[in-house]
Amino acid sequence: MANTEILGENEMVKIKVGDRVRIKDRANWPTPPGYRLANAEGRVVKWLEYEEVMEEFPEFILVEIEDAEGESKVYIGNRMFFQEESLEKI
Repeated sequence: MANTEILGENEMVKIKVGDRVRIKDRANWPTPPGYRLANAEGRVVKWLEYEEVMEEFPEFILVEIEDAEGESKVYIGNRMFFQEESLEKI
């Protein structure tokens, strides 16, 4: 998978490996504490060398968290999967 390969399309915004993204808030998340990863930022990273393994799950994008606030700071440096609609390109 090249750095320019498109991983998903969200309202005409193409998310690619290497792009910086922000995790959207989830209105239906129980409060407190609320959705801890809301507004955290990270970079889209490649998960596997063998794309065919994930062909059945194209709507999931792996993000390495680089910046977060409050209780979510403990996730900085971790890699997590998010559905495409949970991300916005920044």
